[in-house]
Amino acid sequence: MTGIPVVCISHGEDADGLTCASLLRRLNGARPLLATYDDLEDVLKSVVAPLDEVYICDLNVREGLVDEIIRIRGFASVTLIDHHPPSEGVLERLAEAGVTVVHSLLDCASVLVYDHFREELGRQAGRLAAYAAWADQFEDGPIATLLLREYDRQLVQNEGLILAHAAINRPTEEFRLQVIDALSALKFPHRVPEILEAATNQLEYKAWLIEALGKIATIKGNIAYVEAEKGWPIGTVAGLLLDAMGTYVGVCYVKKGGGLVNISLRSRRGFSFHLGEITNRIARNQGGFGGGHKRASGASIPQGGLEGFLRDFEEELREKFD
Repeated sequence: MTGIPVVCISHGEDADGLTCASLLRRLNGARPLLATYDDLEDVLKSVVAPLDEVYICDLNVREGLVDEIIRIRGFASVTLIDHHPPSEGVLERLAEAGVTVVHSLLDCASVLVYDHFREELGRQAGRLAAYAAWADQFEDGPIATLLLREYDRQLVQNEGLILAHAAINRPTEEFRLQVIDALSALKFPHRVPEILEAATNQLEYKAWLIEALGKIATIKGNIAYVEAEKGWPIGTVAGLLLDAMGTYVGVCYVKKGGGLVNISLRSRRGFSFHLGEITNRIARNQGGFGGGHKRASGASIPQGGLEGFLRDFEEELREKFD
C-alpha cells in the first residue's frame, strides 16, 4: 500500500459507506479501502507509511481499534467521519492523539463528509450526499433536510434507493469500486452499468424473503428473530421481519467461525429508544461488541451469549412499552 498519498477506509456494505468513498475520491483522489466490522482491524493494520492522509468513514470505531488508529496518526493525518454512537471515551482519545473527528448522530456519514468539505466539493457533489441520506434513512437529519431542498426530491430518492438495493445485491468489491468510480465522476446511479438489474433483482429477492419469513421466523414479545440461511443479508432480513411479522424490532443472526455470531437489528420508525445504544450495552454484557443507529444496529458476540442477548433485548423493550 506504499506510495498512495490518500486513503479512505469506508464501510463497504452499504450505500452510505460507498458514497463517502466516492466523495473523498472526488475531493482528493482517495483510494478506497472497503471494510466490514469483521475485517476492520485487519484493514487498519494493513495501512502503512508513506501516506499523507487517511479518512475513516461510516465505521463505528470500538475501543479495541483506537491504538491502531493512533499508530496511523504517527505518520499521516487522520480524519474520522461517522454517525454511530461511540463507546465512552473513544472520540476523546482520538482527538487528543491529533485525529480530526467529525461526528453527529443526526445525519448519515456521507452528508457529514459533504458538509465538512462543501466548499471544495461544490454544489453538484451534494447530490451524492442526498442519495445517501435516502439510502441510509437519514433524509430527516438536520443537514440533510436543508440539502434535499436543493435537488429534485423524487429524483434523489429514486437514485438513492437504486443505489441502496444494488449495493446489497452485488456484494463484490469489483462492482462496488465501479460504483465509487461512477459516483465520484457525478454519474447518476441509474446510469452505472448493471446497477438497474442488480436493484431489480434485490427487490424481487426482498419480496421472496417476506413470503418466506412469515413461515419460519419466531416472535418473542416485541421482537421477531430468525437465523439467516446461507447467503442471506442479515441487515436486509432484520428490516423485512418488521413487515413480515408486524413486530417493533426485527433480529437476524448468522453463526460465524471462531464461535461468534453476528446479529443485525432493525426497528420501526417513531420510537424514542435508540436501537444502537441498547445493542451496544447488551452486546457488551454478553462479552461482545455492538452499536449502530437509532433504527438500525448490529453486534458480534460469542455464540453462547445469543440466548441471553435475545432475552435481555426483549425484556428491555417490554419495560419500554409497559
